[in-house]
Amino acid sequence: MDGLRLPVIKALQFHRITPEFQFCGTWNTPAQFDVFLRFLQEENIRVVLPGDRDDGIVITFDDGERNVFEYAFPILKKYGYKAVVFLVVNYVGKENRWDMTVGRHVQHVSWDEIMEMKQWGIAFGSHTLTHRNMMKLTEEEVEHELFESKSILDKRLGACMSISYPFNRASPAIIRKVQDAGYVYGFGGNGSDAFTIKKEAIYITDTVRSFASKVKETPRLLYNYERMKQKVINYFTIATMLTRKR
Repeated sequence: MDGLRLPVIKALQFHRITPEFQFCGTWNTPAQFDVFLRFLQEENIRVVLPGDRDDGIVITFDDGERNVFEYAFPILKKYGYKAVVFLVVNYVGKENRWDMTVGRHVQHVSWDEIMEMKQWGIAFGSHTLTHRNMMKLTEEEVEHELFESKSILDKRLGACMSISYPFNRASPAIIRKVQDAGYVYGFGGNGSDAFTIKKEAIYITDTVRSFASKVKETPRLLYNYERMKQKVINYFTIATMLTRKR
């Protein structure tokens, strides 16, 4: 899709799209998601998939919850935008029991729903097998999370090219394992190369102004504030990480 050139390729990171109030920051309402996609369209922002070209915005969803199929997918089709959904592979079609959550657990997307989205052009990547913090795992556990999740997705969906690092955490040693496993793109990091593609987390607290700042990285003062806020919110995922060390 032609549009405004951005200096690099980077991702807009969504998680949960639902009209129901959530006791967390990492969700958006369908109406809010629609407004953000309308902004991309009106501003002529180029929306791409990994490998399409060397600049643009990739719309991504971490975790692969069913609400992405129910609420986000119809809005993506409305605007003609593709996206990448990163699946917690051992939880496809199951509740998100890996997550320490307030309130009830939610369902992950099923294989049938995945195939429906794939047929329309939605891409899928790995969010590992179990969403554990790989920085806390042994070398053997890291290899299992990376290689096995990719193997399952390769067999089910065709070549799995991308991975999104749980909690945006990956060391140089983990990235080498990602490369060894055969991934081509890694999402999470400073944007210095294809294995540290920058993710801009989008929250329920975001406005069109803050969203625009995350997309265009201007005005710089606001963008720096938003980046700092993302780091602070990401820090509080430690509660989930502590439950998934093993």
